[in-house]
Amino acid sequence: MGVKMKVLYTGFKGKNNSSYQLLSKISGQKLFLTNSYDGLKKDIMNVTDQYDLVVMFGVDTSLKDAVRIESIAEWEGEERATKIDCDEMCRCLIASGVQCVISGIPTKYLCNVAYFHMLQKVSGKAVFIHIPSLKNMSEGMVEKIVKYMEEIENV
Repeated sequence: MGVKMKVLYTGFKGKNNSSYQLLSKISGQKLFLTNSYDGLKKDIMNVTDQYDLVVMFGVDTSLKDAVRIESIAEWEGEERATKIDCDEMCRCLIASGVQCVISGIPTKYLCNVAYFHMLQKVSGKAVFIHIPSLKNMSEGMVEKIVKYMEEIENV
């Protein structure tokens, strides 16, 4: 029998936000981030438990029926990289029926700032996954992502 990893899932507040909708279907510990730079930094700095992994979700409206794993975050000229194996995670998502790409170019909005602060907070044991807006997701995509997330907890 495998060991259950302690995982924290984050998404952004807002009932119409697809990251909020996705998190509402995932069992486990969750943190809904404030949609402001100061608010989300405070949310992240208030994380006190130790986690084996933090999986962060945010929306990219340009995505359609695919997710993008971010490998790097940048804030005020400083870059931080995840210590999570993005290639393996992407392969597993694809095997679960979810199209996936990996980006090594930091985004320029709240998602990037949240990711940067979380990587700092948990010593790189975080990964950020951009998902499409609800209207750009095929039926069943959320369920496939949820199923994969449940699998990674049991290593």
